[in-house]
Amino acid sequence: MGSLRNTPPSSRNPKTLHDLFVQEKPLFPIQQSPTSSMNEDLLSAISYCTYVFTFTDPLESPAQRDSKRLQLSRLISILKSSKKPLQPRVLAPLISMISANLFRPLPPPANNPSCSSSSSSSSCELAEDEDPVSIFSPVWSHLQIVYEILLRVVITIDHEVLRVYMDNSFLLKLLSLFQSEDPRERESLKSVYHKIYSKFIKDRSLMRKSMKDVLLNHVFEIERHPGIAELLEIWGTIINGFTVPLKEEHKLFLMRVLIPLHKTKGMQYRKLALPLCTQITKCINSWNSQVAERALYLWNNEQFVKMATIGMVEVFPVIVEGMERNLKWHWSKNVRQLTESVKVMLEEMDPELYTKGLIDMQNKQAEAHQQDIRRKKTWERLELEAERNNFLNPQRSICVSH
Repeated sequence: MGSLRNTPPSSRNPKTLHDLFVQEKPLFPIQQSPTSSMNEDLLSAISYCTYVFTFTDPLESPAQRDSKRLQLSRLISILKSSKKPLQPRVLAPLISMISANLFRPLPPPANNPSCSSSSSSSSCELAEDEDPVSIFSPVWSHLQIVYEILLRVVITIDHEVLRVYMDNSFLLKLLSLFQSEDPRERESLKSVYHKIYSKFIKDRSLMRKSMKDVLLNHVFEIERHPGIAELLEIWGTIINGFTVPLKEEHKLFLMRVLIPLHKTKGMQYRKLALPLCTQITKCINSWNSQVAERALYLWNNEQFVKMATIGMVEVFPVIVEGMERNLKWHWSKNVRQLTESVKVMLEEMDPELYTKGLIDMQNKQAEAHQQDIRRKKTWERLELEAERNNFLNPQRSICVSH
């Protein structure tokens, strides 16, 4: 810093914000200047806190990280002590600073052996030898104060003013943070999101729909979502405010979201697997080549294959019979080629079960053939009995004269 004082002003290179952050001394003093106004102090702290530290980059300065934490603390202190509402020239950069700190790429889920892709959320617990601290975010020392600032802003600023800066995109990004592995962040986020829901009356329908989409995605798509418990807590307070009679929206939420959440994913998939695969197999065997091809392409869908796999014992006999029927009888070459590709995939999934399906199909066909033979013999016997009866008891005509 001493060399800068001796450098002529004309030769000084302009410093970027990043350059200033890698210095050991903070750009803005921690102590409030008695000559600066509150807005200037806020803008100064906001500008400093906009820079985001990852806490994983070895080039980051620990002193600068501590300095930012102090600036954040100073910022929340100013907001709590101020009795005047924030001006737009301060509120806009403040929301931008909050967004820059909160809306960041979340780290991948913790490497938990009990949370495989085929495990249900209820089984995704920390292993006995796993350190729970490993899922805590290293940036929490900053995030904690940022959430406090956001909560303070939501509580003190009029909702009409806030809505200008917290649009639908902001609310959706905030909702996505429930995927954070850090329970401390999810707890703070729950308080903020619920407070926004209470204050943004006109946006409640949108926020409910967004939360329902997350829950539905958890029920039918992804296996694990860390923030489901917190979202259900928010929903608990919302449901307490429902009035009787219930709206149709709330009835659908009960049927489509809450009740499926009480069922294991295996039960849901197993219940759907057999009737759905039976109908899909009928489409595969359709003489309309386009229908058959689209039905065969379903085997490229990961969720469909997963469902069929869960109910494999029940659905494989139906699927195998449909595949073999197509290969033997379908008129379209493209359909037969697609069927052959699906057959190879199914054989690789479970060779023994596919072979068993072939044997069951052959046994079923043999039994059907035997039934045809027995039915034919029965009709032949009935015809012989009828002929004998006619021979032994011929019909006699009666002539009636007038």
